[in-house]
Amino acid sequence: MHAQGFLLLPSTPAPFSPHIPNQSPAPPIRCTSNDNTTERTLPLSISDADLAARGIRVRRSSAGLDLEALNAVFARVGFPRREASRIRVALEHTDALVWLEEDGEGGEGVPVAFARATGDGAFNAVVWDVVVEPALQGTGLGKAVMERLLGDLRDRGIGNIALYAEPEVVGFYRMLGFAVDPAGIKGMVYSRRKNKR
Repeated sequence: MHAQGFLLLPSTPAPFSPHIPNQSPAPPIRCTSNDNTTERTLPLSISDADLAARGIRVRRSSAGLDLEALNAVFARVGFPRREASRIRVALEHTDALVWLEEDGEGGEGVPVAFARATGDGAFNAVVWDVVVEPALQGTGLGKAVMERLLGDLRDRGIGNIALYAEPEVVGFYRMLGFAVDPAGIKGMVYSRRKNKR
């Protein structure tokens, strides 16, 4: 699973995902909350204990994250490979991070799902690089990472979250509470790549 898109979430955070080369951005998605009460932790569809029973650990820091293994997951979902030094810089500027780790053949932990968010730490966040190992897509790991990332952002009081979603995964984000452009908001992206109409 992967996504890239733009989402705004007033009073309720939302996710973002990575870029797929040579594709146009998807329509903006906006996720809103009609309830002005204090944010509550979102329920989890898969508990940490259930993940552990499957041999998967939830991680919330980049400590122990094998950047080459993460890059390999990026490549398998269709993202461009990235320089490890640039991934390191991106992680240093990441405000919230959730990844799922599974024991590899040599006993070392390997990332099987990943998502991160950047933002201003008070009002806004953007979710990036949402990926799930292709062999494990459809097993609930994407939802598990996003639920935890959204919960972490909500717990910090973040009310606006942006993300871009490729057309084939818009339904996944709708399940998490996002809606496509309900208020006529248009997402715009400046990119050094040649823009296509």
